Amino acid sequence: MKQLLFTEQDFLALFTLPKPSFADFCNQIQILDISDKTGTFKVRQDLDSFIARVGKKDNRAQRLPLFKQKLYQLLVTDIDTTLKAWFRSQGALPEKLEFYFNIPNENILTKDVFAGRTNAKYGKICKNINFANYYNTKKWYAKDSEYVFGLLKFMVEDFRLRNSLVGPAFFDQICQYDGDSGDFWRAFMMGANRPSTFNPATYKGILDSLFEGETLFAPVMGWNAYQTAFYSSKFKKFVATDVIPDVVDNGTLLHTEFLKYQTAKAGSLFNSMFETDAVVDKEVDLYLCPSEQLIARHKFNEVYRGQVDAVLFSPPYFDLEIYDSEDQSFTNFPNYQDWLKGYWEATVLLCKEVMKPGARFGFVISNYRNADKKVTTISQDMRDVAAKHLTQIAHYKVQWSAMGGSRQAKKTRGGNFEDLWLFENK
Repeated sequence: MKQLLFTEQDFLALFTLPKPSFADFCNQIQILDISDKTGTFKVRQDLDSFIARVGKKDNRAQRLPLFKQKLYQLLVTDIDTTLKAWFRSQGALPEKLEFYFNIPNENILTKDVFAGRTNAKYGKICKNINFANYYNTKKWYAKDSEYVFGLLKFMVEDFRLRNSLVGPAFFDQICQYDGDSGDFWRAFMMGANRPSTFNPATYKGILDSLFEGETLFAPVMGWNAYQTAFYSSKFKKFVATDVIPDVVDNGTLLHTEFLKYQTAKAGSLFNSMFETDAVVDKEVDLYLCPSEQLIARHKFNEVYRGQVDAVLFSPPYFDLEIYDSEDQSFTNFPNYQDWLKGYWEATVLLCKEVMKPGARFGFVISNYRNADKKVTTISQDMRDVAAKHLTQIAHYKVQWSAMGGSRQAKKTRGGNFEDLWLFENK
């Protein structure tokens, strides 16, 4: 039976860890080819040759024996401790599950900008329950060789290192290793592609500020972030769909855990006597289906016609991320113009059919650099399609970070902001 939470033991079981001698280890260390797009983690050069070539202007060649000793500690002698440290920082759930059902009320809107990082800790549950799919998500191209779990597995099992780990700054950090692998993992994660999750607290803050009603629809599930936020919102029914089977399964398991939590609250003496409104009925309907296929496969428009008060989600970014699904929108519509019509416009029309008069439709998106390194106009393009069928009433920004750069997650790439387009079904 599938379990909801991903444990440290589950994580360690993903690896087959070799135990070479120090001499054999030194002979096996290789540097990955960062230009590789084959998905096979091709090797560029062995470590000794690489340092001999690039370390002429500093003292890395002289310190290479120390570097190897420290790296051997990290990846062989202390490997269990090293991996556990990574899992604690990236995948572990630091709080009990019920903590994530109680996102506090907080105003995150200043003028026309929502603060996206407020209470970001509530997003940890999304990474944990979707651990394998999340960290195996690829970027830009189906054979990306820089996604997190691929880099991690090849490093600890085959001792193939991304070249950034032997650059001057990170080389120094590894030479200073004293049993604390924190700096090592920070260096590793800076060179690894990974998807982002929509902060559940941000989603709740947007709902609280801009939306009203009882029934909420999300045409994608966003690694279960929207559902997590729903439990702390005033909405009573959450309807959602996604193309990743595990995400839908996890949504079902998450709701089961929420109902257990609510039952425990209802049965407590304190709540029954003093907190009569502490237990709130919540209903969840989840579908494993592309949003543009909900009508054809499930007669979704007939089931929910005129019932939806709010639609809020961050749609896929066309070709930016590659998921483990045969029904990803980019797979079904690899041409951008076809995608805008076949996926996006079809989804907007679906939403319009099930929305009540006056219901609001919001989506969060931003322009980004595509596989050809060209800046897209996806935000404006998707806005224009939505405006053909719904009435635009506002434009906000969501700020995700104070930092930017090509290695930032999609939510922070290209200026740290995303657009929040808000429409109404008039």
